[in-house]
Amino acid sequence: MSNTLMQGLVLLVAGMGIVYLFLAVMVWIMNRLAQIIPRFNHILPDDEPKKKPRKTVPQPHTAVHGAPAGTALAYDAATCTEITSALPGTVLRVSVKAGDTVAQDDELLVLDVMKMETPVRSHKGGVVAAIKVSVGEKVNTGDLLALIA
Repeated sequence: MSNTLMQGLVLLVAGMGIVYLFLAVMVWIMNRLAQIIPRFNHILPDDEPKKKPRKTVPQPHTAVHGAPAGTALAYDAATCTEITSALPGTVLRVSVKAGDTVAQDDELLVLDVMKMETPVRSHKGGVVAAIKVSVGEKVNTGDLLALIA
């Protein structure tokens, strides 16, 4: 065989050996990680524990709590706009009470979402028919927070 052909075969075999060695090391690393990672599942579980959704019973008329004494205000729950939580978090403060008049984009309450204060604003102007959460309560995505009539 010629000298050039021999050198080519040596380089080919050496290159394949390096690739084989690299693949063998990667397989070993992946196997080790597969043994190590499950030890930390208690720190970062795959999915969050499911909170039971709050059952909301539709009522034909919801009386306004917090309205001035002597006023008989009632709102049809079917016509009220529901304000729901866009993100899971904890209620830090409630800025309005039932019976307050709000404009579009007024702050209704503030949620603590991943250590950030996130305001929840009204989608439309109207009267706050009910606030369904209290300070310190944990909420999930889609939970009912308030009703605007």
